[in-house]
Amino acid sequence: MTTRSTAHLDHTDPSPRPRALVAAILAVALPTLVYLGILVARYDGGPYLRGDCQYYYFTAISLWADGDLDIENQLPPPITRHSADVALDRRGRLVPKHPIWLALAAQPVIITFGAPGALLFNVAQLLLLLFLTYRLATRWASPAAAATSVAATGIASFIPHYVWNFSPDLFISLLLVAALLTLTMEPESSPVLATIAGLLMGFAGLSKFPAFLAVPGVPLLVHRETRSRLLFFGAGLATAIALGGLLNLHLFGSPLTTSYDRIAVIHSDSVELHTHRGDFDLPIWQGIRGQLLDSQHGLLLTSPITLLSLLGLPALARRDRRAALYVAGTSIAIFLFFSVYRLWSSSHFGNRFLFPLVILAALPLAAGVDRAALWWRARRTSRQPNREDSLRDTM
Repeated sequence: MTTRSTAHLDHTDPSPRPRALVAAILAVALPTLVYLGILVARYDGGPYLRGDCQYYYFTAISLWADGDLDIENQLPPPITRHSADVALDRRGRLVPKHPIWLALAAQPVIITFGAPGALLFNVAQLLLLLFLTYRLATRWASPAAAATSVAATGIASFIPHYVWNFSPDLFISLLLVAALLTLTMEPESSPVLATIAGLLMGFAGLSKFPAFLAVPGVPLLVHRETRSRLLFFGAGLATAIALGGLLNLHLFGSPLTTSYDRIAVIHSDSVELHTHRGDFDLPIWQGIRGQLLDSQHGLLLTSPITLLSLLGLPALARRDRRAALYVAGTSIAIFLFFSVYRLWSSSHFGNRFLFPLVILAALPLAAGVDRAALWWRARRTSRQPNREDSLRDTM
């Protein structure tokens, strides 16, 4: 993934700054109109702190009110209701099963506004995600094409179903896009930017471990002349991972033991431990078929824009082959990872685990829209009669 240059976009109209600003506004504003309708209607009438969302909220409250990660006193009774949704630390306390980084990021808003602060943070992170995705897409497409692809993704995927929510999957997608954008910002030789990109990518992975699948392709994103930048990216990534390891050491006695290794299955008279490692036993073809074709969660019916977007990979490859390889490789890795996860369909709509794939798909869509627009303009131009020939014909 290289920075936008005339080598990539020598055939596009370098839109002036005001036009690019209008495109950026439209990329966010058009989906926002849809999101406002969802917020006014309160989606399906259910709570926005649904499913796992409430546990991120409980964690934020515990950190603020008690200064610890013992969330048992934040959990509404009966305690058995929270079986398999919390973890057991080495001291026997009930602590968050889910990573704490979303709770930490949203904590100031939650402290200020209470529970509605979680919803407010969710909407804010979604709009910021769309804006940053637009900025990233302009690396390989005109502002108009980038805005079109981001607005279409924000409306025609399953993203609108997670507006009334407090979504960790939006959070990791935001961190991932922010990392990619920072990594490709100029000056490419900046060690500070590279380190920040590594930190962002690291915290994306700590917030949801499959996000680490976005790391192996990172060397594709950097110019050969500035490969030393990868050292600083690696330093930032390692720092984030080290912080996660220290937290695991504090809670569970080992940097390699995570909360997902000590899930508390709570019975009326006992607690037993379960690990998510044993949940990756679904036959892969069953997972692939479900993630594509399931009526409630499959991409074909819940996010058709994503599959359509991937058809733009050849257009992206014409602009930047390495960027296309990164998007394709990372998307396939995430898709196949969850194809063997027994609980892949546990979302209320669509497959929220594929949020990074949905967002990354906006990049080839932007390149494809740009390519289609160029083809249409060239076709119209070729059909216009030569002005001098037309004048001769009238004489």
